[in-house]
Amino acid sequence: MTITNVAATDEAALWDGTTRGYIPSEPLSINPSLRLHQGLDVDVDPVSYEVVRSALANINQEHADMLQRLSLSPVVMLARDFQASLLTENADLVSIGAGVVYFSNQNALTIKYILEHFEVDEIGPGDMFLASDPYIGSAHQSDVTVIAPVFIEGEIFGWVANSMHFSDVGGSVPGSQCVSATDVWQEPMLVPPVALVRNGKLARDVEGLFVRQSRYPIMTKMDLRAAVGGATATREKIERLITKYGPDVVKNVMRRIVDSGERLFVERLRTIPDGRWSHRTYIEGAFPGDREIHAQQINITKRGDWLMVDNEGTAPQLGGGNITFAGLSGIVLAAITQQMVPDLAGAYGGAYRRVAFNPTSGLMNCAEHPAGVSASGIRLAAVQCSVAGAVVSKMLACGDETARSLPLGPCAPNLNSLIGAGLDPSGSPFLLVDANGLMGSLAGRPHRDGVDAGGQWWIPDAMAYNSEDLEAQSPVVVLARKMIESGFGGSGRYRAGGGYHETLMIHGVLGGQIINYQNESFTTGEGLFGGNPGGMAKCRVKRSTDARAQLAESRVPVTIDEVVGEEETLSHVGPPFAFGDGDIIHWVSPAAPGYGDPLLREPTLVASDLENLLVDEPSAERVYGVVFDAGVVDTAATTARRMELRKKRLGGREPGEPVPAPASAEKVGDLLHIVDGRWWCNGADLGPSTANFKDRAITRDTLVRQVTPEHEVFDTKMADRIRFREYLCPVTGLRIDADLIADDDAPLHDIMIDI
Repeated sequence: MTITNVAATDEAALWDGTTRGYIPSEPLSINPSLRLHQGLDVDVDPVSYEVVRSALANINQEHADMLQRLSLSPVVMLARDFQASLLTENADLVSIGAGVVYFSNQNALTIKYILEHFEVDEIGPGDMFLASDPYIGSAHQSDVTVIAPVFIEGEIFGWVANSMHFSDVGGSVPGSQCVSATDVWQEPMLVPPVALVRNGKLARDVEGLFVRQSRYPIMTKMDLRAAVGGATATREKIERLITKYGPDVVKNVMRRIVDSGERLFVERLRTIPDGRWSHRTYIEGAFPGDREIHAQQINITKRGDWLMVDNEGTAPQLGGGNITFAGLSGIVLAAITQQMVPDLAGAYGGAYRRVAFNPTSGLMNCAEHPAGVSASGIRLAAVQCSVAGAVVSKMLACGDETARSLPLGPCAPNLNSLIGAGLDPSGSPFLLVDANGLMGSLAGRPHRDGVDAGGQWWIPDAMAYNSEDLEAQSPVVVLARKMIESGFGGSGRYRAGGGYHETLMIHGVLGGQIINYQNESFTTGEGLFGGNPGGMAKCRVKRSTDARAQLAESRVPVTIDEVVGEEETLSHVGPPFAFGDGDIIHWVSPAAPGYGDPLLREPTLVASDLENLLVDEPSAERVYGVVFDAGVVDTAATTARRMELRKKRLGGREPGEPVPAPASAEKVGDLLHIVDGRWWCNGADLGPSTANFKDRAITRDTLVRQVTPEHEVFDTKMADRIRFREYLCPVTGLRIDADLIADDDAPLHDIMIDI
């Protein structure tokens, strides 16, 4: 599998997983003492091929199901934060399940590291390996990998692997997401690949060392046993399949799966012109007390049948939430495959061959040792998923009609969740993990709205806890979960799925702290082609409330504003806050970004949102320019209102009507076209396609908190460092695109065609 093009340079030795992240050599430098099963090239009839192919996929899916059923950890058992993978002898990906998609590369990288560094007497039949080193393969230390080689007659036939998020693996805080860490020495230990099972026998010393790090050893031990059990059963199923059909047949099917995936990916690439695409957003603070804003950027260049990825434009590493190359590459590959070849259903190894990485080390999304990385799961992973999803969507928007229908868009960049810990009335410790941010919101797409509470595209099988499950696992009473009105956040010609809020009452504790939470000062999810940005992740807490008194009177408060109490003001990346019995915590999982100018949304869709309580009439008029009369769209008033808003955008100049594009025009996004090598919008010439069309568009800047009432915050000093810049068609006043820009940053030249 081709991972990068830096391995061909003199710097290759530096990417060895010690200081810089691990990048396999190309071709893979396999230890010469190892024997790998290559197999004979045999003909496989179509029926046998389909039977074996389906068997491999089903075996891997059963592996994932087994992890979910055996685990004790709520984040695995209920939220499904895990992945199972099946790979060839040299770690080409054959199949992954519907869990965390970017874990697939975590497994592949770790296996390649083993192949390059282990000798024949260190890998044998019945062995398994444990690893959780982000500088080698894991996304962060909590994402633990168990790997099992499959042997046939003394040769490595393939690999079975699983990765699960462990609720606590040590470190300075319960839950192991150490936002305040300044380096890895303040975080859970890094575990390079180590033998956990030898010849079918569990290495209890290794298990004991790993479990000893956790504050919750019983749950950690059972999760580790679940991973070993899942890998053991899956390996046995693969061995039975090989016995039934023969190793050469099974290996040829595996290779055909990978090769056909590569061919499909190349076909999709050929529908897109050569060019370079970029996306940038910002995060607020890298650690508690940090008052700076840090850019996050991913760039993709297409040349022929290849994609090349870099991370230039990202801020230098800082704090405890950085990600390593393993996390970056896995996330980008997930964004590419989930959007470009979703019909491969997890058989992504062939697509991976056509993606090369040229990373810059030492940045927040490609950190160097000893940068802190444990908090990346709640701080930076979702941000990078959003950025990667956006940049791939921009690339697809420049392709043919089929390519333009594929984008999923950026996810919400704020995986808002609560992680806390405390003591129950008996004095026993508990861990509170509310991972319901995985309920998610899918972004607006070129031809349809996002799905309300539709999960996250990077973990298709994710789900929210049932309220009863959350209450059984944690000392809380779920007072309310409710979809929130879309308003400005996530609106567009096609809106994002709605966000939601959750209101919790702490119940039955001596005390505790919420360690990880989000309370943003500005939105960070940038819309595509004129869509509005997504909502903001929020968290509030009130103490000494009257909630119990209200419940005694059979009244259930739905929001925190419905209870009386003492509220503490929370910063975004703040220190832990204390909670006690009866306190109320209210948090918001926001909407993802929208797609296209909201003034182009069909009024009938706005009427449907009104009927479903996802927007109110004042917001419909303010955001979409749609006017209602007694709940019915007033067509004439809507036309007039939209014209008034477009005129305001143009500074009072009367807007013109849309102009049909020439027959030879190549469409890009919603309003843009390329005509004779130049950017064109309703007859306006916006310069050559190699230049930035934003330089010739009409621009309008607004402080982001002043764009809409929903974005008003207490921390105005931080919020006022972000501007919402609209790029308007000079003819119509319709929005071509919009950026979030920090301080004095220049507009991003994010689409360059045929450079």
